[in-house]
Amino acid sequence: MRYRSFGRSGQAISALSLALDDDHLRPAEMVNLVAGAMDHGINAFEARCDNIPAIHAIGQAVAGLDRKLVIVGLRIPPASRGKERNLSRDAIIKILQDALRQTGLRWIDYLLVEDPEPDEISPSFHMTVEAARQAKRLRYAGVAGDADSIDALLEAGRIHIYSARFNLRSGWQTRNRLKVAMHSGVISLGYDYHPRVVKESGVLRDEMAEAPRRAGILGWATRPRIVDVERTGPYAFLDQIRGWTADQVCLAYALTEPALASVRIDAADIGAITHLADIVEREMPNGLPAQIELARVADLS
Repeated sequence: MRYRSFGRSGQAISALSLALDDDHLRPAEMVNLVAGAMDHGINAFEARCDNIPAIHAIGQAVAGLDRKLVIVGLRIPPASRGKERNLSRDAIIKILQDALRQTGLRWIDYLLVEDPEPDEISPSFHMTVEAARQAKRLRYAGVAGDADSIDALLEAGRIHIYSARFNLRSGWQTRNRLKVAMHSGVISLGYDYHPRVVKESGVLRDEMAEAPRRAGILGWATRPRIVDVERTGPYAFLDQIRGWTADQVCLAYALTEPALASVRIDAADIGAITHLADIVEREMPNGLPAQIELARVADLS
């Protein structure tokens, strides 16, 4: 595992961070997942503030470790089902208190507001964050996503962390934000390294002609319908690289961005973590970066 500087804190963060976003995992499975991630050198973990089982699992898995060797973050998701998100002083304090109680930790390393609305990050929010930092219950606060309001927050220097959706399809706006963040001393984290539009850049292929015949209900010989997925378009090459999967290529590409301190991954089992962690120390094959850039231009033009 490779490590990068976690801002100006003097602490190191692993190139990969693990997010416990799978709501179908049982608490024991999440604890094992965090422990397995640490076995691969991952020292940064993130959970949604409303996912109490995940927060508790992180606390259980890191209990007994030197607190300065582990980075734990919380993410406040966007408003849902027409309900407004509450970022009042009382709401933020409750989020932090609940997380500290569930994890048994003395402080939370960072708090992210996902896709902030205009003026949602108010002076009251900044005052609450600063009070939590003074009380040494929170180290950093920031935003995640691609909301237009992020530009003003970065320029004003009012946030400590910027979590960016960074991948093969990231355009000039995201890249410019990362540059601004880096020059301003803002910690940048990445996520969504394998975007859905790339995962789904395929067409259904009917292979009925290749399937063996079998007897039907009335004795007629029929072929079962076999459907496969074949990736097409500018990213078709992702499945044709010897020794690499498309997921690994996309992650390796995200890791080449120097502004990112860490890239967030989601995994449902330890095997998935191993599959991704193995490429951190690998260099992409010769010519692959150029091929990716050509695909980007073709895709975004």
